[in-house]
Amino acid sequence: GYVDLTVERIAKEAGAGKQTIYRWWTGKADLVLEVWQHRLLPALEPYDGVTAIKTYLEQSLVRFGEQLARTECRQAAICLLAEAHRNPDLYRLMDESVYQPRIALIKDALHRAEPLELLAPATSVDTVIDTLYGAIWYKVLIRFEDVPRQYVAEIIEQAFK
Repeated sequence: GYVDLTVERIAKEAGAGKQTIYRWWTGKADLVLEVWQHRLLPALEPYDGVTAIKTYLEQSLVRFGEQLARTECRQAAICLLAEAHRNPDLYRLMDESVYQPRIALIKDALHRAEPLELLAPATSVDTVIDTLYGAIWYKVLIRFEDVPRQYVAEIIEQAFK
């Protein structure tokens, strides 16, 4: 677990010195963030403009929910979020490296779909993103539940009403 993880332990398991670890990361939070970003979270594919937007969102959200619900990914997310509340630099790194790139891809997809009038005229794209992804984060990190495809389909339908 994150709480028991130390740079000393990481170095020992990697067969490296602590100085080597600190040369690449400022501490365990940065290292765990990198593992979380590159190894635990699925890459988000850009919207191709051909696939129905609801299908794209459903596939993306189901995959995200499945990965986030994996024990090691959920634990890393919870610990990183807790640490980020105490460490503004870590939050900034999380925002820049994990959240904003994903949000930008979803915004692009939703803006490209807007001409199809799938979203109600007064609907904020930011609110749709918060609604969809917030539901996944809540289900996994607060309720400790899996994210069934039917659940994802329902929240997408609600977002597009």
